Amino acid sequence: MGKQSSKVRKAGGVSDQNIVRGASNRAEAEQLPTILHLASQSSVSDMGPGDIVFLDDFAYLREAFAPNFVAVLGCPLCGTPGMITAAQYSGAASVVCVSNLCSGLFRILEESQIVYLLPG
Repeated sequence: MGKQSSKVRKAGGVSDQNIVRGASNRAEAEQLPTILHLASQSSVSDMGPGDIVFLDDFAYLREAFAPNFVAVLGCPLCGTPGMITAAQYSGAASVVCVSNLCSGLFRILEESQIVYLLPG
């Protein structure tokens, strides 16, 4: 199985900054991530909402999954990790949360911004 080209990833496309995931006042609604966050940990079980891990960065993950997936993304609503394709990462296709308990539907724009979509 050959290594997939990293052309899909644009330099600086994913923020390395921490994202504020909660509101300071309980009366305020919890803030949803609006940008992807490059996760530094190697375990997908530790991923949070909006965290992304590129499979090319971890050889053991790249070898374990089909070549049409480029990353593992934590759903920005619930944090459940799911595989995404190059088309989803580039914004050509929407992303649906893989959790049975979450109705997350969103699109990734400019390889970093999260835009939430209404189910319909």
